[in-house]
Amino acid sequence: MPHVFVTGGLGYIASHTTLVLLDHGHSVVMLDNLSNSFERVYDHMKMIAGDKADGMKFVKGDMRDAALMDRLFAEEHFDAVIHFAGSKAVGESVERPLEYYANNFCGAVALLEAMRKHKCTNVRV
Repeated sequence: MPHVFVTGGLGYIASHTTLVLLDHGHSVVMLDNLSNSFERVYDHMKMIAGDKADGMKFVKGDMRDAALMDRLFAEEHFDAVIHFAGSKAVGESVERPLEYYANNFCGAVALLEAMRKHKCTNVRV
């Protein structure tokens, strides 16, 4: 069974993607810092997934946390990554450009570095 890491996992698109992955027999670890989502989404996902809910796990954290990323990749041995954790509000990005740079660029670099270190070469953005 392919093991997939989903960043921004409790967001709208990522949560729906996770449910489809479960339906297709994948196991999923979702990472989310809850900056634009809510932990209660995970509870709803478990109800929707039913008996497949055991195939998913939620980790509260930030992909910019190199130690967390290293630990997750070392423990979980992911087959693939789907990256949804980018910030995307245009108005807010103009008001807070450094925060967007830190999350979108630095976060992606941290993710890719963890992937390279742990030889996970399958990524979808």
